[in-house]
Amino acid sequence: MNQNRVRSRVAVAAAGLLATALVSGCAGGAQAKPKDSAAASGSTIMTPVAKSEVDKITWNVFEGEPQTIDPFKSADYTPNMINANLCENLLVQTPDSQIKPNLASKVSNPDPLHWVYDLRTDVKFWDGAPMTADDVVFSLQHNLTDKTSLYNYLFGNVDSIAATGANQVTVTLKAPDYLINDEFASYAGVVVEKKFFEAHAADFGSPASGVMCTGPFKYDKWAQGQSISVSRNDDYWNADLKPKAKKIDFTFVTDGAAITSGLLAGQIDGTFNVPTASLTQLKNTPVGTLSEGPAPFNMTMVWADPKGAGANPDLRKALQMAIDWNGVAKQTYAGTGQPLKLQTPSTVYGFAKTPLDSLEKSLPDPASAKYDDAKKIVDGLPADVKAKKITMVVPDAAETQQFGLAIKDAAGRIGLNFDLKVVPQTGYTNYLYDPATRAGVDILYTQFWPNVPNPLDWLVTTAVSGGLFNQYNYAGVDDLYAKAVATADADKRAQLVSDIETKLHDELLPMVPGIKLDNTVWMNKKITGAPAAFSYVYYPWAAHLGGAQ
Repeated sequence: MNQNRVRSRVAVAAAGLLATALVSGCAGGAQAKPKDSAAASGSTIMTPVAKSEVDKITWNVFEGEPQTIDPFKSADYTPNMINANLCENLLVQTPDSQIKPNLASKVSNPDPLHWVYDLRTDVKFWDGAPMTADDVVFSLQHNLTDKTSLYNYLFGNVDSIAATGANQVTVTLKAPDYLINDEFASYAGVVVEKKFFEAHAADFGSPASGVMCTGPFKYDKWAQGQSISVSRNDDYWNADLKPKAKKIDFTFVTDGAAITSGLLAGQIDGTFNVPTASLTQLKNTPVGTLSEGPAPFNMTMVWADPKGAGANPDLRKALQMAIDWNGVAKQTYAGTGQPLKLQTPSTVYGFAKTPLDSLEKSLPDPASAKYDDAKKIVDGLPADVKAKKITMVVPDAAETQQFGLAIKDAAGRIGLNFDLKVVPQTGYTNYLYDPATRAGVDILYTQFWPNVPNPLDWLVTTAVSGGLFNQYNYAGVDDLYAKAVATADADKRAQLVSDIETKLHDELLPMVPGIKLDNTVWMNKKITGAPAAFSYVYYPWAAHLGGAQ
């Protein structure tokens, strides 16, 4: 599990969680093959198309070995980077942040309480068995009923799931809600083979059994502590994503220097999230190519204690403007990011792009290192507020420690009582998920990304009561969110999202605007094809890999 940006799991206490950007009657077959293209910012979405087959590629999983590859229990960089090529969803989110039909060839929303999925008839599991409506119902039902599923929280407004035809499944809701359909482009909509799961229920996703899915690669072997090997599925249904790599070994090197050494020596062919300390070296070496692409990241801090010093809005404002956000983006992240105006980055604006773009343009540039202005605010704070110690916890990775030190420096310059606590990465998740562990902690570090490119997904996780990235227990937008997620009209829903973002920006709770980071990918000169955009957690990205010549 990623200790720097631990994926949050939510038990939503507001109005359920269900939504869509797909209109009623959206139809189509396999998703369109992404073409070489560039994002609006000038960053790359796809690296050059592969030209030839290769026998084997070694790809590193930068956060180390997963605990499981069970997709129902996979919600972070490590397992998802592998699983995305094995197990598929009803819908797919493409590298250019679109949500399209996938295992479901057509989606319709005949009324506010029903979503109907017409299934492809040419899909087979790796063992040759056809994917059926029964497999789909079983998989969705598992997410609905199994409280240990990391996607169970998204089904709070689902009443029932049933096969309504030989190749059709209908999801019935308890109340109108417009997020769930998009979520089926994450593992909320994953499909596994029912027969295999039931035969391996106790160890599904483990080294002993692996998984049984429909993706472009099939599970081969898990050598614990070393690698997970997958091989090409020659019977894969999607003609646009036929893999060129016959085999991929996923390795688990986590040390930045070791990753860099392995890349330069040819022991590792490629990696996402290139070590920041090695960006310049890997960008200039003739043995490989570094590419950057758009990503839905907010590298930031989260206020976590409603009874602490952060409960004072002027203190929050002063610290926010004193932090050298420009310096953090340039120095800690080697210029691969930029300060955000809103807590939600533009890559997640989705259906609300028009009003959120307008809101973002109306706001001033983020304050950065405004020490004198911030000091004036602090000088006017009540004595008991100024006296309170502000405790921040960060994991002990180099980048996160640098970020913590930047916050500490800003606090010291404006006269705040600040304590930085550095803890082992292996234990940092306890601070995020366990209230007892984080008792007395005012600020937590995170690098956050959402399930899908939909701002409602981001908000329900970070700003609505019950969200585990709402450690502050902030409830200021609950009513607005409940209204937005139940609003059928996309324009009206988008305006409500803009109202929520405005309130969060003004109050600086609970997650503050931080640094929007780019995604990075490095491949040696022998291979090409990987998305440069951040799409490797739910999209079969490795199907694009192949020979450069």
